[in-house]
Amino acid sequence: MNAFYTWIGGLALQGFLPSDFQYPFLVRGFLCVLIIAPILGGMSHLVVTRRMAFFSAALGQAAITGVALGLLLGEPLNAPYGGMFGFCLLSTLAMVYVKRHATLPPDTLIGVFHALTLGLGLCLLVALTRQFNVHQVESVLFGSLLTVTDGDLLLLVGIGIFVALMLVRKYNSLLLDSLSPPLARVTGAEPAYLEYFFALLLTLSIVVSLKIIGALLVEALVVVPAAAARNVARGTRSYLIWSVAVAFVAGAGGLGISTRFLVPTGGAVVLAATAMFFLTLMARSMGRRGPA
Repeated sequence: MNAFYTWIGGLALQGFLPSDFQYPFLVRGFLCVLIIAPILGGMSHLVVTRRMAFFSAALGQAAITGVALGLLLGEPLNAPYGGMFGFCLLSTLAMVYVKRHATLPPDTLIGVFHALTLGLGLCLLVALTRQFNVHQVESVLFGSLLTVTDGDLLLLVGIGIFVALMLVRKYNSLLLDSLSPPLARVTGAEPAYLEYFFALLLTLSIVVSLKIIGALLVEALVVVPAAAARNVARGTRSYLIWSVAVAFVAGAGGLGISTRFLVPTGGAVVLAATAMFFLTLMARSMGRRGPA
């Protein structure tokens, strides 16, 4: 990896790439954003279609609790993936199970889990400050380029490839189940399996994205690209393509904003995605006025 960073840095010094790329941590951050954006953008339209936006918010809060648990149990500060993924996985399975078997509306049930994980996470964070400085764990909340390691990058690549392969394999069934569960059953799809399957993929994607986007903001990059894409999409295929494109532009633009103005990467990426939403909303409004 060092040879790769040296090569990229040389290109930056020669003027072929932006000067920021002479720093390895910025190269790692840029590569992470380029991988995260298509993953979350590709899942974004399914999250919106399946009405799981609040679900992703609850997972982000569960990640905070998982990080605190992992650190209290002795995990390294720069890679608390065991506690984070373990607690998020348990929360995901519990939310999907209760959602399928309870009579209350799904948003009410997820709200209960959201409150539970948030309250537990805050209590554990207070206990955690006795061992760590609170600023050492704030990158989990808001995202930070400075904490991304080669191990994080390799993990992100591996998870990204796995999630992409699984989505390609089950994409048609997931989309059909999102639009019409009865019709999906007729074709042989199992709604319960698909719900657990997609929830687990979403959990994996969110957990590996936290170091760049942050737990408090990851929901935005899961939801906003699809909302922006829906303003300009003309069909299912264009909906997917536009979601990925918006997430990609927001990731690259947010990274540029964060390096120029020294703001958290997660916040900058989300602001860029939100700006894309309003731009596509304006384009849609102008498009409607034109034919009239």
